[in-house]
Amino acid sequence: MHQMSHPIKSVVFDLDGVLIDSRPVMEISWGLIQEKYSIVQPFTEYFKHIGIPFKEIMKAIGVNDNLIEIKNDYFSYTHENIEKIKAYNHSYDIFHLLKNKNIITGIITSKEKKNTLAICAKYGFSPDEIITPNDVKKGKPCIDQGQEYLKRTGLNSQDVLYVGDMESDFIFAKNINFHFAFANYGYGNINGTNFNRIDGLLDIMEII
Repeated sequence: MHQMSHPIKSVVFDLDGVLIDSRPVMEISWGLIQEKYSIVQPFTEYFKHIGIPFKEIMKAIGVNDNLIEIKNDYFSYTHENIEKIKAYNHSYDIFHLLKNKNIITGIITSKEKKNTLAICAKYGFSPDEIITPNDVKKGKPCIDQGQEYLKRTGLNSQDVLYVGDMESDFIFAKNINFHFAFANYGYGNINGTNFNRIDGLLDIMEII
């Protein structure tokens, strides 16, 4: 872990696996989807693709029918089970600590807008901007969400540090030219030494 050489004006977070642990809720929801739509692909197959838009996950695992209905039901089930989501340590505090340093904060996630807003309200997350796939044509790792964030904030890409936990997050940050920090405690595992790794959210304060 090393301090950034470029001044950071904004820290942007992925949601699942970075600010919250929602895996148990995903597994419950996927089980209900399997039962309702007779889907044979196991949760482990679904889970290894998270971080990209839901429809892209379905395509990757070979689910091609009833996509709109499956998507609507899946996110409805996750919303119904929101109480089972757990926030990581200091996920509430980090927004206030950054704002005290005049750092603009954001969330860029592949989760649907409705669920994202509900989670932020439940845990008191207070980002300045929230960008979901509902706001753009293409989700991560395409650059659309990053471009929308820069448009809203008036920042340059090199002003931004993106914190993610999946390879798709790293590719997204690289594509949009954001700095990147990998959350070691999250869901994914990627190789590389040309970015910071954090073991907890407070580590961010040590690198910006």
